[in-house]
Amino acid sequence: MAQSQHDKLFARALLMLQSLKEESKRSVISLAEEFGVDKRTIYRDVERLHFFPIELVDGYVCLSEDYDVTAPSLVDDELLLTELAFSAIAGIDEGTDKKIHGIRAKLTHPLFFNPYKIQPEGFEAIDTNSEILNKIEDAIEQKNISKLMLNAKTIEVEPYRVVAFDGIWYLFAKDMDDAKIKTYLISRIEEFRASTKTFKYDKERINTILAGVHTAWFEDGNSFSVKVKIKKEIAHYFKLKKFLHSQEIKEEQKDGSLIVTFRVSSDEDVDNLIKAWLPHIEVVSPLRFRQRIATELEQYLKELKQNLPSV
Repeated sequence: MAQSQHDKLFARALLMLQSLKEESKRSVISLAEEFGVDKRTIYRDVERLHFFPIELVDGYVCLSEDYDVTAPSLVDDELLLTELAFSAIAGIDEGTDKKIHGIRAKLTHPLFFNPYKIQPEGFEAIDTNSEILNKIEDAIEQKNISKLMLNAKTIEVEPYRVVAFDGIWYLFAKDMDDAKIKTYLISRIEEFRASTKTFKYDKERINTILAGVHTAWFEDGNSFSVKVKIKKEIAHYFKLKKFLHSQEIKEEQKDGSLIVTFRVSSDEDVDNLIKAWLPHIEVVSPLRFRQRIATELEQYLKELKQNLPSV
């Protein structure tokens, strides 16, 4: 977005917060009228400003339940959460970074030293005001069955969400041809047209599915378990965090290693994770996947040796 658009976006956000201090909630319609924009713009604002304590509930913009507008200042854990939010949006553009710097200066004491450095994940640049993305957003909001053209092929879909995997943006939608939910690379969508036909959106079901989706290689209707052995050298990392939503520690062995399982829909869901921790991770099952990893590594080593310069 251009600098002036950022100014308007942040201004509306601050005015929304100010308004919500006085009223428990504001309807999207009333906010749209107050700011002289359409409802779609308000929905986009709340979506883009996920780092603010505002949320959408049944057509109303509300303050998050755990946000206290009466608190006179930020305590340490609130400052940390603020820094996490700043890190999530840093690098969008120079204007945003300047605003973050100014807000930090106002919020923190001159002698305050923040020992935390959060490295944000890089995201593909995306034009949120592009014609195709605007059509996709409208179709998602209005629950319109739509047609998209991808690789010169027309696909009829139920569009559910725009999601990011590894920093790349995709449309999460159901292919009407085989009734399976799939991911479609936004940057490759050549054309998008919404019809007047609508679909029933099962929010709880879609959110449950999304919670278990690890990569853009998601295969609807397919699910299997991958068991791995985590050697003691890296076991503490897997105790500290779940690298995939479905990660479960099944056993801690006497030598300090772990037996861990992941519930996935495709090999690719866990493939990169396993390769990133080699040689301190070993696929136990399924045997098919174990053999695939071994074959790929053997091929890699063979090619590497062939391409080594002669001494």
